[in-house]
Amino acid sequence: MATVKEVGGYKVGNLIIEGKTKQVYDVPSMPGHCILLSKDRITAGDGVKAHNLTGKSVISNQPTCKVFDILKSVGIKTAFVKQIAPNAFLSKKCEMIPIEWVTRRLATGSFLKRHPGVKEGYRFNPPKQETFFKDDANHDPQWSREQIISAEFKVNGTLIGSREAELMSKMSVLVFEVLEKVWQTRNCALIDLKIEFRVDGDGELVVADVIDSNS
Repeated sequence: MATVKEVGGYKVGNLIIEGKTKQVYDVPSMPGHCILLSKDRITAGDGVKAHNLTGKSVISNQPTCKVFDILKSVGIKTAFVKQIAPNAFLSKKCEMIPIEWVTRRLATGSFLKRHPGVKEGYRFNPPKQETFFKDDANHDPQWSREQIISAEFKVNGTLIGSREAELMSKMSVLVFEVLEKVWQTRNCALIDLKIEFRVDGDGELVVADVIDSNS
């Protein structure tokens, strides 16, 4: 990808980090903020399979921005500030907690592989929750709540303990149930959802990263 100088009217600074499908840039004019720029890149198998796909950045970014607008409208704390381009949005700078929180309404996909004997489409009520440690080299192993607490992650000055784990658990289910209702208004079912949390500069847990068709 070519060097980026400006996105949505904002001059971009240094590249903070680059992942498989997005780049994160500093914003010199707005301390404490960054720009998440989606890439025309599609991946699978923890990045083992990847290729360019024209238009994918917009397809990913626009639903993400809409979802975050919905979450903010009901009072859920997020890192998202606003959409600034078809393929980019402005966000608060945060530090990542390396755990993926997965909430499921129906049993399907990878859940069935890990739990043989459960019928396809088994309905979880309340929603089923799983957590995974972000580690591509080891294919994001599943972690228990006890492992998360025992890891004693120190994120942006905040120790991730039992209180923080409980808060993330409740927020994950809340995000799922809010979006499940939204999907129902479009005559669609939300089957499962993956979200991530970060700690912002004020030490507050917020929903962060992206929420698109991949997650």
